[in-house]
Amino acid sequence: MKQQSEFEKGRAGAMAFGGIVYVGVVIAATTLFISFVLTAFPAEAYFSRFVMVVGGLMVGGSMLAFPVALHTWAISGQHRAITIGLYYLEMAIIALNTVVSFAALLYRYASAPMPAWITWYEPFSIVSIIYTLFAWGTIFLTDPSAKAKAEELAAQQTFDRRKAAKKTEYLDSIEGEQAIMDAANAEIAQEFKSKVKKAEHFGAARGIPAPAPFVRNEATTEKPDLGESFRS
Repeated sequence: MKQQSEFEKGRAGAMAFGGIVYVGVVIAATTLFISFVLTAFPAEAYFSRFVMVVGGLMVGGSMLAFPVALHTWAISGQHRAITIGLYYLEMAIIALNTVVSFAALLYRYASAPMPAWITWYEPFSIVSIIYTLFAWGTIFLTDPSAKAKAEELAAQQTFDRRKAAKKTEYLDSIEGEQAIMDAANAEIAQEFKSKVKKAEHFGAARGIPAPAPFVRNEATTEKPDLGESFRS
């Protein structure tokens, strides 16, 4: 247990020291590349120079982002293999650009003739920015989580499409037609229920109170004595 603790402590220290060295090298290479790229633009092209500075910083940031992705994101399977391959290829491009940038600046400020291979490669040095776009786009597209989400969405779309087809098939059947008729009858009854005018008493429209209903009371109504009439 003590040996394990000492190993973890030493590992953490080595990673911290290595990380500092790594970041320093990336800063140096990025600064050299930006200085080289800016020589392609006139001094008054402020916007273009600003954009290229940002692009150079993004290339350097990519070199810092790759190790983080490999330790926390692309940790297994095909996704990790692709990320490692792209990482090594970017390191090769950065290394070549660093050498070319240093050589180009060295010969330019020394007023010495530029070697042919540097002159030939200079226009292609900007490919590092395009490659960074390609590399991280590939890493995002091959993310297993994104792939699973895409498959889930495709399954949901297939389900919705087949459900709609079954609804159409049902509506074309005898049972479907009967269901449509029942629904239409219920809707018509509900729609016209409030529109049917109820019968009212005469004069109600002019505010005349309705007469009280006539109720005949058999107990209090006097009946004529028909016998007396005959006697008279």
